[in-house]
Amino acid sequence: MTLPARVAPLAEEATACCRPLPAAQAVDARYQVTTETDADVLCRMLNLFALQGQIPTEVLAQRQNDGLRIHLRLTSLPRHRVELIAERMRSMVNVCSVELQVSERHTVRSAT
Repeated sequence: MTLPARVAPLAEEATACCRPLPAAQAVDARYQVTTETDADVLCRMLNLFALQGQIPTEVLAQRQNDGLRIHLRLTSLPRHRVELIAERMRSMVNVCSVELQVSERHTVRSAT
């Protein structure tokens, strides 16, 4: 007995996760993260976005006396996703604090 192949629906599902969200659903999220000095903490932070198929709009990492300060900005996910990523950041061993600032994206329309 041979099972029917589901190639076409799976291909559609794979592309659906990679489509950008409408501007009305996506938020402007800014993460400010303080961590202990660790060689792979930045990679682990970026991996949280990669798992969602996203690349942050801005990334800035600065080494300070006793740790690392990381600023990340993302403008392509809905609010519940960015909050979930913040919770995952907080659960990392070397992370001291995570501040999340979320603002709704506003679309500017031309008068013409």
